Amino acid sequence: MRAEALAVPLDAAPESASPAPYIVSWNLTSRCNLVCAHCYLDAVQRKSEARDELDTDAALAVVGELSRMAPGAMLVLTGGEPLLRPDLLRLVQAAADGGLVPVVGSNGTLLDARRAASLKEAGAAGVGISLDSAAPGFHDRLRGVTGAWASARRAIAAARKAGLEVVVQTTVFEENRDDLGALAQFAAEAGAMAFNVFFLVCTGRGVTQTDLASASYEQTLHEIVRLQGRHPGLKIRARCAPYMRRLQGLHAGESSGGYADWSSACLAGRRYLRITPQGGVTPCPYIPVVVGDLRVQPLQAIWNRHPTLNALRNALPGGKCGECDYRYGCGGCRARALAQAGDVMAEDPKCAYVRPPGHAPEARPATAGRARVAWAADAELRLQRVPAFVRDKVKAMLEERAVSEGTERITVGFVARHRPPAEVLDRLRMRFGGQEPTH
Repeated sequence: MRAEALAVPLDAAPESASPAPYIVSWNLTSRCNLVCAHCYLDAVQRKSEARDELDTDAALAVVGELSRMAPGAMLVLTGGEPLLRPDLLRLVQAAADGGLVPVVGSNGTLLDARRAASLKEAGAAGVGISLDSAAPGFHDRLRGVTGAWASARRAIAAARKAGLEVVVQTTVFEENRDDLGALAQFAAEAGAMAFNVFFLVCTGRGVTQTDLASASYEQTLHEIVRLQGRHPGLKIRARCAPYMRRLQGLHAGESSGGYADWSSACLAGRRYLRITPQGGVTPCPYIPVVVGDLRVQPLQAIWNRHPTLNALRNALPGGKCGECDYRYGCGGCRARALAQAGDVMAEDPKCAYVRPPGHAPEARPATAGRARVAWAADAELRLQRVPAFVRDKVKAMLEERAVSEGTERITVGFVARHRPPAEVLDRLRMRFGGQEPTH
């Protein structure tokens, strides 16, 4: 399915009821105060918002629609630089009041103690701050402004002091690959709940940047696993690199009791969507193909009807990804397939793995068997205490694990045996205000 064929009238497509997204990334504005060389949005420096961006009333209407369609979903409010948008606090409060979990993705340069406290008061659950090197040089060059590195570190401290959870975010290049250990150490010492390592997808201004070679991808993924072992209380996650499960030998529905419990195949268009500053809908921030327009189309109709979204949910990718012995547990990055092959369903061109001779393609996960798994009443009650934006994923994981183990009834004891490490649970309790996740 190539890029030029993705946009179609929704009235020509059949409706297919689909589980609601549990993560929504919303680029509130393309306005920014930095000029990052790898920006997928191609954000620009200017004094005010572009006239074609959703105004406050339209944005509040979108928040309301999201609240009704996907209650409990995580709503990532980003940009550009979202702190340049004057109505950010109103949108955060509306999202929190509507039962969503709002977080703010920022470059950190404008996040001081006062703004951090205001975000917390409005109902923000946390912030993601970009930090791309252990020392100022590379970060400031990449971001185009001297002092950006120091500002990001100050923002992290201000957010933690205000009681906001913090995710440190790094885009990995050859130039900063050796900094990941120091960045993970900083994130842990700063009190961050997670350290996200983003693998570049060459879109937007990112087309001018050099991506990692396939061998470097593998080495970096191994390093992420090693760092997770060194920092068990910090969630260290690879973004836009679904190969992690394959690297650990985990098929769909299987769990390692560690890193891979928190990872899965590419979520683009399946349980994740992105909203552009103009109200366009795309499967993820790195798939720049608009599948709907919230100015004129209901989000529910876009989500249920668009054939591209349904293909991402139901069809196997092409090439070696579709024949892989990890095709369901991994499946490759759909954004990278589109960026480099022009086809969102093509094989991931960055994956170096080749299915060994004698290994059959991975069988579809035992979703039919899940229907036969019963839940004990107390286990069901425990499940309801999981934050809504991850509850379906947790439920599916536990049921698939029960099927693989031949367990017909999920009890509290079964849930307890498949929990993540205690240190991670402690951070999640803090993150979600005392709610205890069960997986």
